[in-house]
Amino acid sequence: MIETTVERKVFRPRLIPTLVALAAVALTGSLGVWQARRYGEQTALVELYHRQHDVRTPVTSLTESAAAADRLEQLHFRRATLTGKLDMAHVQLLTGRYVFGKLGYVVVVPLDLQGGPFPRMLVNLGWAPTEKVPAWLEKLRRDDAQVTLSGRLQVSDARVAGEQPVSEFAGLKTWMHPNTTELAKRIPGLDPDLMLQVGKQANGEQVDPEAVPLDGYTYPVHPLPAKNVEYAMTWFGVALTALAVWAALSRTAGPAPQARRD
Repeated sequence: MIETTVERKVFRPRLIPTLVALAAVALTGSLGVWQARRYGEQTALVELYHRQHDVRTPVTSLTESAAAADRLEQLHFRRATLTGKLDMAHVQLLTGRYVFGKLGYVVVVPLDLQGGPFPRMLVNLGWAPTEKVPAWLEKLRRDDAQVTLSGRLQVSDARVAGEQPVSEFAGLKTWMHPNTTELAKRIPGLDPDLMLQVGKQANGEQVDPEAVPLDGYTYPVHPLPAKNVEYAMTWFGVALTALAVWAALSRTAGPAPQARRD
C-alpha cells in the first residue's frame, strides 16, 4: 500500500486578472467587430464600383442627370467622355508626390462644359515629375482648342472644410487634395462635388510608367477590399488568448490535498 497526495486545482478567479481580462476581451472583440464591419463596407464599395464603372454605359453628357435628386449617386464611378475647354487661368497643383521614386505634381484643371448643372468641372489630368511640370503646363496653355477627355467621374472624398493651399510651385498654389468644395469657393461655377479622373488607368487600362504625364496614376483602377477579414480574425484570436490566459491564471491549488491509497 502506498499513500500519495494529489494536489487539486480549483477555478478561483482573482479580481485584478479578471478585470484586466474583461478589458482586453472587450477591446480586442470590439476591434474584431469593427474590422468585420469594415470588410462589409469595402465589399459594398467594390460592388458599387463594378456596377457603376463596368456595367453601366459611359456618360457623354451631364445634362440628363442635371435635375435628378440622386445626381451624385447616378454619376459616381461612371465612365465618361466629356468635351470642353480647359480653364488654365484656374489650374491647380496637388502637392509633391513620389511616384517610382521621383518627386512630382498632379495637375488639376477646371473643364468648361456645355450643359449640366455646373459650367465647370475639376479634371485630374495626372502626374508628372517636377522637372517636366513647367513644360507640360506651357503646352496646356498653348493648346487653346476644345479637348475631349475620357475617364471616370467620382465624388470627391477630400473635402476638408476650410482647407488652404499648402505651398507654391511654378508660380501656382499647391493643394494637399483635389478639394472640389473649397476650390469651388475660389473658381466660379465649379462643381463642388464631382471631378473627372482622366487617363487610361481611370478606365481600367494599364499605364506606361515611362510615359509622362501618368494619366490617372494617383488613383487605383479598382477599389479592393482590404484584408479586414484577416484583421478581424487576428483580433478575435487575441480575445480568445486573453480568455485562455485568464482561465489558466484562475486555477489555483485547492484548500487541502486529497489522500489516495494505491
